[in-house]
Formats: sequence, structure tokens, C-alpha cells
Amino acid sequence: MASVDNMNVARAGSSVQMEKGEPEAPFMEFQIAYDPYSHQATEYKLDCSKASCSRPHMRAFHLAWTSFLMAFIAWFSFAPLGPAIKKTLKLKKSDLLVANIASVLSTVFARFAVGPIMDIVGPRKGQAFILVFAAIPTFFAGLIQNVAGLATVRALVGVVGAAFVGCQFWCSLMFTKEIAGTMNAIAGGWGNLGGGLTQIFMVGIFNMNLASDSCDRECAWRNAFYIPAFSLLVAAALVMAYGDDCPKGEYVRPTHDQAEKAKAGAHAVAQNPQVWVLVVQYAVCFGIELHVNNTAALYYFNRFGVSLTVAGIVASLFGLMNLFARAWGGMISDYAYAKYGMNGRKYSHIIITCAEGIMLIIFSRMNQFGAAIAMMIFFSVTVQCAEGSTFGIVPYVDPKNTGGVCGFVGAGGNIGAVLWGVLFLFTPSFADGYMYLGVIVFVVGLTGVLINVKDTTLAAKSLDSTMEGNSVEMKEKKQLV
Repeated sequence: MASVDNMNVARAGSSVQMEKGEPEAPFMEFQIAYDPYSHQATEYKLDCSKASCSRPHMRAFHLAWTSFLMAFIAWFSFAPLGPAIKKTLKLKKSDLLVANIASVLSTVFARFAVGPIMDIVGPRKGQAFILVFAAIPTFFAGLIQNVAGLATVRALVGVVGAAFVGCQFWCSLMFTKEIAGTMNAIAGGWGNLGGGLTQIFMVGIFNMNLASDSCDRECAWRNAFYIPAFSLLVAAALVMAYGDDCPKGEYVRPTHDQAEKAKAGAHAVAQNPQVWVLVVQYAVCFGIELHVNNTAALYYFNRFGVSLTVAGIVASLFGLMNLFARAWGGMISDYAYAKYGMNGRKYSHIIITCAEGIMLIIFSRMNQFGAAIAMMIFFSVTVQCAEGSTFGIVPYVDPKNTGGVCGFVGAGGNIGAVLWGVLFLFTPSFADGYMYLGVIVFVVGLTGVLINVKDTTLAAKSLDSTMEGNSVEMKEKKQLV
């Protein structure tokens, strides 16, 4: 049996090493079940009990998704007001598409950068900084005068999309891998609800402003951005005041020995081919969601001739499916993993993604308003399930660089959104563009067979069991002496 002294294990997010198999005592009393060594939660509570908001696990979970929700609302606050902005600034449809591309392109770079940074500073400080940064251009969005100003402001606000990295990294630190798929999916899905809620909120604020006798349509949209900007600041304050970085309290960067240092950081993440496989997979689910969030209201407004208010409400249904659909994807992934291991996660993801492509093709062919709404809802469910199943795999790719992996894969969604926005610049209609996207999604879904991620959880459990056995053996020898 290996020497216990050679089995010191540094846990992510902890400054203290476990020695001789003796688990550390938690820094406070936990109200949910947890792993005695990592202190990560092995269960979650989403009921009305006190434990459902308890420190550190569940409170971090709620701060993660609510901060991302506020980020998402601000990020896409321009989309439902697109027709009004277009009329005021005398823009073309292509001008709005360029601004849409700018809003997701900036997020690509932000997510690539933020992941490795959060591996150093932790999710809480990183998340708060992103929210405060994006609040500034959101406050000044009403001063836009032309397409260049619109694209610039949307690019600056787009940085807030990197809050997704903090959301997923935070949950990955707080919960064990067995339930990481579910928790990441629920947090990401509830955060993505912002894509639907912003369609309702911004149109509501617009109509509220318009109700004033002294405010016309231009005044209404220009003064609609103060509320989402203020919401970002409130979310940042709550994250800093009430959150814990990890199950052991204050975040300390994971320690690495010399061999591990060579495998740590953004460079190591970029060299992992499995990261890029998941980047492509995420481009055809979250990338599609971002693109639809940017175009759905305009699509219904132009194709079916409905009012801005009706178009916004209908478009909101797409994002509102995040209330449960992304969580379903994570739950399906976790269930398949329990039954079939990592192959279960892989093939469930492939099936969901291919179904997404089929639903998108059907949606694009709907010529009746009611049928289009129904098919959009079915399509939305598959999109968000695919997002959840993707991040059911992410925690296994490179456990020591989970933040970096979250950043890279998350950026894949924005890369996809940029590509789909460019594609729409060259398609005769949005309907045809959606059809082409459906074919692309289906083909990329089939390439999911390239996913080949090893499950290190079993090895870790074996190590913990060995350490525990050694600890018991040493105590018995002491008793004999």
C-alpha cells in the first residue's frame, strides 16, 4: 500500500492540503451534504427551506445565476428596441446586424480572457468587475447618434456576456462533478432567462416612457437603459457582499507542482483538442440562442407585420424556455452518466443537438404566425437542452483549469453568434438564414462523436478510499502500540 505521506492532495479553491487522509473541518457549519475532503456539495436544495439559500453552496449558486441574469438583460436590452432605434437613426437592416455582431464579438475576447483570470482571482471578484464595467456603457446607451455609436456601445456592453464564465466556474467549484451538469445547467438556464425577460422588460420600459405626454418614441428608447445599468451595479454589490468564492471560503489559487505548472493556464487549455471540440458544439447551441435573441423580434416584426410590443413578447418566449429547458439538458446528461458513464453524456448530447437542427429547419418553414410560435418553442427547448448537455461534459475536460475551459467553451457560443450574424448578412431572408443554420447544427451535432473526455472522478474516489484506508490502518497500529 502506498505511503500516505506521498498522497498530499491540493484541492481547487483551497489553500490547505489534506494530509494523511484526515479531512479538514468546514470553515462553517454546512446545511447540505458535502464531500468531506473537497467540501463541495453532493446535493442541492431548491425548495422553501432555509438550506436552499444557505452558505456557501446554495447562496453562491443563487448569486451566480442572478448576476448572470442581470448581465443577460443588459446585454440584449437593445434587441427588442431595434425597430424604434432603426427608425430614429435611419438605419438599414444590415446596420442592426452589424451592431448585433459587435455585441457578441466583444464577448468572444472577454470570455477567452476572463476564464484564466478567474482561475487566479476567483469567480466572485471576476464576476463583480465584469458587471461594473458593463454598467458604464449601458448608462450612456441613450446618447447613441449613428450606427458607429450603436456598434461601439453594444461591443462595450457585450463584455458583460463573460459573466457566464463566472456563473459556470462558481457552480463547478461549489458542487461535485456528479451533480455539476445539473447545477451548471440550472444556473446557466436561469441566467439565460434574461434573453427572454429583456424582451418584456425593455418593451415595458419603452411603453412606460411613451405614456408620458412629454416623451415621444425616440425619448422612450433613449431613456430605457438606465434601469438595466443600475441593475448591474446592484448585482455586483450583492456578489461581493454576500458570496463565498468556494466551499472553503476565501478563494486561493490552486497550487501546482513543477510538472503541473506546465499544464496550467490558458496555453494548456488552448492545446487541449477536446476543448475545441466542445467550442464547436457550443457554437451551434448557445451561439444559435444568442443569434435568435438578437433577431427574433425583428423577424416577427417584419415577416408577420405585428407591432413592436407583440414582436417583443413573442420573442421573449424563446428565452423563457430557459426556466427549465437548459436544466433538462444537464439532468439528462447526469442521468445518462449514471447509467452509461461518459459515453452516456456524449451520446445524449449528440441526440439533443441533432434534434435542435431538425427543429430549427421546421421553424424556418412556418408561414403562419401561430405555427411559427409553437415551433419556436419546441426549437428553443432543444437549443437550451444542448447547452446544458455541453456543460455536463465541461468539468471533466481539465479539472485543474476549469475556469479556463469554461471561458474557452463559453466563447465558442459567441464565436458561433458572430458567424451566424455574418451569414445573415448574405441571406435573402431571415427565414432562409434560419434554415441554413438548421442544416449546420445537424451536421455539427453528428461530429459530437469526436468527444473523448476521460472521467477522472473514479480515480479520485479510489485515491480518497485509499487515503481513508491508510488513515484507519495507522489508527489501528497506534492502538496496538
